[in-house]
Amino acid sequence: MTLVKYVLILILGTPWLVSCGGDAESSATVLTSAPNVVEVRAIYDPENNLHLFETDTQVIPSGWTTFRLINASPMVHFLFLDHLPGERTSKELLSEVSPIFQKAADLIAEGKVEEGNATFSELPQWFSDLVFRGGPGYVSPGQTTEATLFVTPGNYVMECYVKTADGVFHWNLGMYADLRVTNEESNAEPPIGATLKLTTSDQGLEFAGNPTPGEHLVAVHFQQETPTLVAHDVQLVRLEEDSDFEEIVNWLDFMQPTGLISTAESPAPAIFLGGVHEMPMGNVAYFPVTLAPGEYAWISEQPIADAAFIRFSVPPASQD
Repeated sequence: MTLVKYVLILILGTPWLVSCGGDAESSATVLTSAPNVVEVRAIYDPENNLHLFETDTQVIPSGWTTFRLINASPMVHFLFLDHLPGERTSKELLSEVSPIFQKAADLIAEGKVEEGNATFSELPQWFSDLVFRGGPGYVSPGQTTEATLFVTPGNYVMECYVKTADGVFHWNLGMYADLRVTNEESNAEPPIGATLKLTTSDQGLEFAGNPTPGEHLVAVHFQQETPTLVAHDVQLVRLEEDSDFEEIVNWLDFMQPTGLISTAESPAPAIFLGGVHEMPMGNVAYFPVTLAPGEYAWISEQPIADAAFIRFSVPPASQD
């Protein structure tokens, strides 16, 4: 069961997929005290039914880096960073891992859980050395989000594993991109002046700060010691009067038949405003948000049984 549990962690944090070609040495990165920016545009090609990441950046120095995701697609997307072992790239992920995950996910969605779990035994041994390194969280169509985090040298894949109406992962339809982080170190400093703080732990999420209307910098401290099925991440959703919170929690549960399915007609059961995906314990990541008066929730992508969320209100702006 240990392997099965581990692999299920991977399937919910699905590491490996996201697309955009380019010369691996075509980086024009400048070392500065401000984090370098990797800008990625999520698009949909309806004529060829492709979900794609477009970016001009394939090589960056190690250190603090801002990943900016522009969602120009009619579906929800995110950018998940997978740190690959050795010199492996998306080529190995797509040929040795992707088919296994799609087969397992399809079986689990059909209710054939045991058969789906058994499929994970076919994964290559090196897959257990993958490290999930965060990235910009779920963002609704027309929105832009960022996440600033520290990246170490090695090969990465940026990917999105939101699903189509028939359950196909977006990375199987082109939404992946390779990224090389060199041994050269930038002198970039982490963002300062965080006004809101979230901490992940075995108990769920802890929130500190005053969510007033306006711009905020959110700091996410990853402190979960013993993740079970999948480590806690942090996603931000805006709740409307007709929002069904139980539906939102169900949608974020990969194991549900309709989990993570996003279409142009029904992108998601709420407006997603970004966040940060899971990172190893001890890491800190940052993302900016602009809050308008209304109802919101911090929520983790978790199975329903382990749902972790904090609802909060942003009051009207002061008239003083």
